[in-house]
Amino acid sequence: MKFTVKNVILFIILFQILILVSCKTVQHSEDFELLKEVADFSDTNKKPIFLIGTIPIDSAEPDKLIFEFDRVEIDEYPNNIKAYARVFDSLGRFITNMADPYKKDINTNYFVKITEQLAKIYNIRYVDIKDFKVREFGTNDSIPYNIVLTVDYSGSMSGVKRAIFEGTEIFVSMKMKYDKIALATFTKDYDLKVPFSGDTAQILNIYRTKRNKGFGYFSAVYDAIAKSINEFQNTDSTVPRVLVIFSDGDDNYSKTKVGDLIDKAKKTKIHIFSVAFGYSKDDNLKHISKYTGGKFYKVYSKEDLIKVFRDIYMSLRYHYLITYKPPEFWGYHKIFSYLKVPGRKDTLIAEYEYGTEDMDPLKDIGYEFVRPILFDFDSAVIKPQSYPIIEELVDAMMTRPNLKLQIEGHTDNIGKPDYNQALSERRAKAVYDALINRGIEANRLRYRGFGMSVPVAPNDTEEGRAKNRRTNFKIIAR
Repeated sequence: MKFTVKNVILFIILFQILILVSCKTVQHSEDFELLKEVADFSDTNKKPIFLIGTIPIDSAEPDKLIFEFDRVEIDEYPNNIKAYARVFDSLGRFITNMADPYKKDINTNYFVKITEQLAKIYNIRYVDIKDFKVREFGTNDSIPYNIVLTVDYSGSMSGVKRAIFEGTEIFVSMKMKYDKIALATFTKDYDLKVPFSGDTAQILNIYRTKRNKGFGYFSAVYDAIAKSINEFQNTDSTVPRVLVIFSDGDDNYSKTKVGDLIDKAKKTKIHIFSVAFGYSKDDNLKHISKYTGGKFYKVYSKEDLIKVFRDIYMSLRYHYLITYKPPEFWGYHKIFSYLKVPGRKDTLIAEYEYGTEDMDPLKDIGYEFVRPILFDFDSAVIKPQSYPIIEELVDAMMTRPNLKLQIEGHTDNIGKPDYNQALSERRAKAVYDALINRGIEANRLRYRGFGMSVPVAPNDTEEGRAKNRRTNFKIIAR
């Protein structure tokens, strides 16, 4: 065959079609079988270890222990951080008896240190947490959960029906005595198959009569998550709420925005665990889990799915809860927790990143936030105590090089309108200059003054006027 340009182009097109067809075959292969084979050649560096049971620390091999953060809740920031850690061995057995109230060796301090890194690029510093508490949780704590399992029934999932059915039944069968579970499915439409119930047999019986109904072609993942959140409305808000979403993340029908979804989950204290299937679109599912205090999983086989469902339950029951008051920094944080185990030479370190800034990737263009940047009376000179806020903004913008901001100055109604207008412009320009002087490109910023024309509170009290004297920021590109 003569290798002309035309033949080469034709070969490339045919090769791409073959890849697409092959991938589609894998995606729809019954019970994940081909997908499991392909997963062996995936870009994952190591296989995750899922929890399967427990073993006390005095029976564990110190050199085979693993220490990691499972998830972190920042709902109460800056007053409190809740970090859920777990210690387990290479077989997936959770290590018990390392903290109160189940600690056996009262003379050994396993959790020796917590440190937080503040900022990712600009002016990075480390702060040791002097006062933190560690509490071990196990099945004896008998904490009830309200759980909704929501499963994708769209066309891209139709080839794994049997795995979905089996996995759902296993998930329900793991239910503890005081838990309540609801089951839902979705395509472009949402179908609550089983409302909240604590009766395992009843849940399974109802599910089996309805499980074959509702498969379709379109997928509205984010709408389904929003509707699943609504299922918790009539549940006890003091009982932990968990939403498990099983999907390939391919959304072609939703009207719900991911950022709004996360805000809704955070306000109602619902933690979302995303289980992504196969060649999934992971980014939004990862963000949803991370920003709601849940966890993201990736599965390639029926065996993985069953292990993940078991791991979710094990993680809810068995964990070390580390709580502390974090350093106040509205930006990037990284937690380092140090674990010292007798009989092991090195110190185990668990790490976890979280963010408290207002410029996370899910905020839309036009999103606005306020920072308390202070000025003296009738002055456009930024007070030194506001420099850390400027540095927070610099680091957040350096971390997101495509982000652009508008800086807006506002005043209260004391003084003449023209004078307040000019003062607000000078103050916005001062913040603009401060960001540029610390390394932000001028073409990523613009500033405007609004004087007293856009109040956010009545100007008839000092409290209201203080709210109106503000520096506002608006995302204009990302």
